[in-house]
Amino acid sequence: MIAALPDPPTVASILTLVQSIERYGPNAPAAAAFRSALRRKGIEADNIGGLAALDALADAVVAADPDRADTRIAIIRAAWADLLPRPGGRARP
Repeated sequence: MIAALPDPPTVASILTLVQSIERYGPNAPAAAAFRSALRRKGIEADNIGGLAALDALADAVVAADPDRADTRIAIIRAAWADLLPRPGGRARP
């Protein structure tokens, strides 16, 4: 039996997680679970489409509510810190 590949993360799934972190606040215990799920979604997106997929998801989440853009991109960057480029390359191999 061949294992099914996971569905790629959607903008809606990422947005739901980011909104949950916004709702509870970054230091709430529930936020840690949402950040962990957001990180897993980022890893899935990176494995499927690399940095372009991560950028597309982040851009779409930010575009969904420009008034919350700064907060949302900060949440995403924190969760995906080891997936995003840094000077000299990515944080992970």
